[in-house]
Amino acid sequence: MTKLRSVRRLLIGVTSGLAVLGLGALMSAQPGWSADKITLRYSAFGRSISVADLRQYAETGKPSAELDSFLKMIKPKDKESLTKTLNMKFPFTVTAVDKLLKTPMAEGLLAEIASATILPGREEVKALRGALLISASSKKGLGTMSMLESYPTPTMTVDLKRLLKKKKN
Repeated sequence: MTKLRSVRRLLIGVTSGLAVLGLGALMSAQPGWSADKITLRYSAFGRSISVADLRQYAETGKPSAELDSFLKMIKPKDKESLTKTLNMKFPFTVTAVDKLLKTPMAEGLLAEIASATILPGREEVKALRGALLISASSKKGLGTMSMLESYPTPTMTVDLKRLLKKKKN
């Protein structure tokens, strides 16, 4: 049960971090196999953030000029939360993650979080599941950044309206 809570924390942390970035935006690398950018959409508006910029920020605390434009619009407390979220890591093997993701509770959570992402063909759950499994099997291990870098399309699109609605519930 502790492992499931940790995976839940990771997934909720990722979506919360994306919501923090998205709210800031509203107030103002391996093609084909990993996400190069995250696109945050709110109705007709959208803005993209480079995953490499997020990695740099997570590791050094120094944002690129593009990411800095987002960060200037959010509260210091939210920046701290984003940094913690980006640096989250869990010591789970790919086998453990696979078993966890097959539980009814994890499947429900994954579906709920995936509903805030957008992919052609409605394959959001499979994409998130794949990203978690690839991340867990990577040298970097399961964590927020490795999961984002393992997302199986060049762009991870997040519907902020849906995400914020779910966060309130």
